[in-house]
Amino acid sequence: MKVLPHAQKRMEVLSDFAPLAGFLVSGTLPITEESFAGVRGERDDVVKGLQLALWRMEAVQHWSRDNIWNELKAVADALDVKVKDFLAPIFVAVAGTSASFSVVDSMEMLGPDMSRARLRHAITVLGGVSKKAAKRLEKEYQTL
Repeated sequence: MKVLPHAQKRMEVLSDFAPLAGFLVSGTLPITEESFAGVRGERDDVVKGLQLALWRMEAVQHWSRDNIWNELKAVADALDVKVKDFLAPIFVAVAGTSASFSVVDSMEMLGPDMSRARLRHAITVLGGVSKKAAKRLEKEYQTL
């Protein structure tokens, strides 16, 4: 019932529902590096954004739409990146595509465990973060 208000806006016929909201009932999404082709930025920058978002999402105590939004927006602002551009790879990681409803609403409905798992999976799909890069990112994350 929670998904209907979001999906209804993007549906013309009932058969549009499954492709639009199917990711909410899927496990690990079949994303590839090509899934991120439409996302602005270099692969390393995309991975960096996903990693910083993951760490911020791991720190969220009360999983709600507003808390998710506020935390992701804070990271985007700290990086001096437009929120839309920052959320684009997160959108692909969480929904498997960029053609769905709000990523923040999707993350709230998926819950913290699945949302975080999908962010981790996307980072892995894009080649992961080396130990050296992880240390550098951890220092940068501490300053956010």
